[in-house]
Amino acid sequence: MKLRILFFIFSILLSGCVDVDICDENSESELLVKFKTVKEGLTSDSTVAALSLYGIREGMADSLLYSSESTFGFVVPLNPHLPYSSFVLKIDEQTDTLTVYHHQELYLISYTCGFANMFTLEGLEHNTGMIVNDSILIEMVDAEYESEEEHIWLYL
Repeated sequence: MKLRILFFIFSILLSGCVDVDICDENSESELLVKFKTVKEGLTSDSTVAALSLYGIREGMADSLLYSSESTFGFVVPLNPHLPYSSFVLKIDEQTDTLTVYHHQELYLISYTCGFANMFTLEGLEHNTGMIVNDSILIEMVDAEYESEEEHIWLYL
């Protein structure tokens, strides 16, 4: 009986010495895009009435990534398997395809948390004219970005 109690106390003490590193780091690299308009030479935030955003993946069905009744921008993940990510934006009844060209690298967050993607934005392409112009503000997209960092402005 004393041996069992001693074993129980020893196992509690031993478990207290084990370092449990809990991974609370965010390893998701997401692109933040804001809508803008230019009136009389001044750039201002723009709100769209209804936005549906679909991800385009070769060989797979398009998937709805974002849907909102009123928004001034969106946050989306980039494709780590290709040097570009493509999206279809539907605002009201207008649509446009946005292609974001990027270079991807992996970096180690920690042994427990693993790796995260870091993307370098290299260019943008849009098709139909709903998007009038674009600006890349911050080229680096990684998991350590601040929540208010705006990577791209799309002018409508």
